[in-house]
Amino acid sequence: MGQAARNGEGMGTARMALIDGLRALAAIAVLFYHYMHFAMTGEDRGRYVEYLAYQPFRPWLALLYDYGFYAVEIFWMISGFVFAAVYFARDASTREFAVNRLARLYPLHLVTLLTVAGLQGLALSRLGYTLLYDNFDLPHFVRQLFFASDWVEAGGHSFNGPIWSVSVEVAVYALFWILRDPLKRMGAAGLAAVIGLCLLANVFGTVSRIPTCAFYFFCGTALLRLHAWLDQREGLRVALLAGSAVVGAAGLAAGGAFAREVIALPFLAGAAILALAAIEHRAGTSLRAAAQWLGDCTYGIYLWHVPLQLTLMLVLLPAHNPAALAAQGWFLPLWIGFVVGWARLSFVWIERPAREWMRHLALPRPGPGLAASA
Repeated sequence: MGQAARNGEGMGTARMALIDGLRALAAIAVLFYHYMHFAMTGEDRGRYVEYLAYQPFRPWLALLYDYGFYAVEIFWMISGFVFAAVYFARDASTREFAVNRLARLYPLHLVTLLTVAGLQGLALSRLGYTLLYDNFDLPHFVRQLFFASDWVEAGGHSFNGPIWSVSVEVAVYALFWILRDPLKRMGAAGLAAVIGLCLLANVFGTVSRIPTCAFYFFCGTALLRLHAWLDQREGLRVALLAGSAVVGAAGLAAGGAFAREVIALPFLAGAAILALAAIEHRAGTSLRAAAQWLGDCTYGIYLWHVPLQLTLMLVLLPAHNPAALAAQGWFLPLWIGFVVGWARLSFVWIERPAREWMRHLALPRPGPGLAASA
């Protein structure tokens, strides 16, 4: 869930507020998919057979409940788009890149990891088993501590499970940085080759999800190139967006995971990203401010929702069934609103101060002349 542009890393790259808003909506889609967690409180950590009945307004929200996990791929595409916008446009040192990434991602990761470890320890002592995820041991904790939990398939999630997607994305950040200069020189042909290799590695390899992440990430990078090429070609842009929507819809109609993941998702999400980038400068101030506000909550929504679910489960269990509460129609909007509100507090009081402190500590401050020119 890389978020370079809105963190001020662009040094002149305007923040893409509408795309930030799309990223936040994708995080909220994950909340719908993980709503099933409220029906996973048994020792086997499996869903209750009747868990579908615990999903409020299912006839209208089935798409989010069933396929909200595809929001992760949208995160990865947006990251590729934003990273290309920021780091293809200017020079930056490896130290600066690494510090910016670490300062953005690690503080909240550490806080939520320790929170989940404490909650799962409490669950183990009270219930005799951990909730949602097993693998509650030191090796899994250490791998997650260093963002390495899912570089290689390790037999299921552990601790703060959603961090898996950040884990593989961190590895792709390093790949992006290594390939940045060659891709700038080779242009579209180089990007096409990288995307093709990532797709092949994803199809024929089952050891790691890093190639999957890289495929979507570099698709996002290609979208940035396409967006720049379409500048001043509005008619062609509209035709391309319409065509992408048609191809994406055809991928959905074809059915099957491969058609969804290799055709439907890249074309539909790509069309949405290109459309939002095109209208960014035309959007009203209020809309951009709202999208920016919500976008700041994205990482918090993603990393805090499991600790908050665990907390609620521990309050209710063993006397009450969390799924019975979650089945109430009023609980769903209250839950989503609470997670978003908590994420906002996290951004204001944890993420932003920690990020600024780490950058101040690790990056050299510019001299008077450079500061004045900036």
